[in-house]
Amino acid sequence: MLVHINVPNGESVAVEIEQGTTLADVKEGAALALGAAASRIGLLFAGDRLINDSNLQWLSDGDALHLVLEGSEPQVYRFAVPSIQDRRSPPGNDSIIREVSNAKHVVESQGEVIEVRASASVFKDQGWGNKKGHVYLVQKRAGIKINQACLLGRARDVPTSNVSKRTHPKWNLAVGDTLCIGYHVGDNGGHKLFVENLRVEVAVLFSSARGF
Repeated sequence: MLVHINVPNGESVAVEIEQGTTLADVKEGAALALGAAASRIGLLFAGDRLINDSNLQWLSDGDALHLVLEGSEPQVYRFAVPSIQDRRSPPGNDSIIREVSNAKHVVESQGEVIEVRASASVFKDQGWGNKKGHVYLVQKRAGIKINQACLLGRARDVPTSNVSKRTHPKWNLAVGDTLCIGYHVGDNGGHKLFVENLRVEVAVLFSSARGF
């Protein structure tokens, strides 16, 4: 199978993995393509570092890995929202996403989101009718939304308590971008959304951590 290793300049290097291939072989393949020392290369898959040969069993054909320098780790942006309690969105604005005040971070360096982890002790809607409640991570550039990712699923499609989820949106970040938390209640018919103890961690691999 072929896996693709994302490198600092935004391109990717294809490395073939066969039966008997070791993690050292994969690093060596990347090192040859990049003209770098294999001993300096670390690899991440879905936010987790590959540390031994057995980790290669996680991979499937076409998967993407992220290259980092050994000793470097992604930076984590953390959000803590004690409570969200809201009723339906204004009529005619069924798709509106409301931002949570004081739940935002301004990006200070170019990088890439490699993993998002979210959890909440309570996540529920009004308990009847259509299901429209969501919580989102939102990326904005110059004040305009350019990306959004659902953090917990749709209310009533997932447990109402102690829910958690990992996602890998693979967003590219620019200096000055804003990451913030938003939510959608729904329109008409008495929609409500209740979220307690929302915690979100966004792992970002900055270009300076990937460069040679």
